[in-house]
Amino acid sequence: MRAVIGMGEIKELLKSEKALKLIMIAGAALILLTAFGGIFSGSGKKQDTALSSSQHIAEQERGLEERLAEILSDIDGVGEVKVMVTLGTSEQMQYGRNSDMVLSVTAPEVRGVIVVCEGGGRADVRERVVNAVTGVFGINSLRVSVAEG
Repeated sequence: MRAVIGMGEIKELLKSEKALKLIMIAGAALILLTAFGGIFSGSGKKQDTALSSSQHIAEQERGLEERLAEILSDIDGVGEVKVMVTLGTSEQMQYGRNSDMVLSVTAPEVRGVIVVCEGGGRADVRERVVNAVTGVFGINSLRVSVAEG
């Protein structure tokens, strides 16, 4: 039995209507498997998880913005206030008692805060707002911007 098929034999097979139909069916099946392979492989779950994660972060940002705006408006001289908080995520590795056991924890962290308030043009008000924001979030003052609105 020969393992190699010559070009002449391939041409003869392609002339056969039955072989041509078989090749077309195999090609269509290959295209369908390629097109719909992502549905069955679970890749959609990764996209859903990423979308869910970004929605969760957006909800956290809105909650922090509302709470921060409420408390900052109570500071003398601030007046009406608008706040934008930008969150990112950081991954921390924590080791258990047994050094072989590693726990990876992903936590949100404040990347930056913008505060627009009526008294933002005054240095004393700006300083109080920056101190409040850096204190509550434990971030560097370079991550906080205060402007007059």
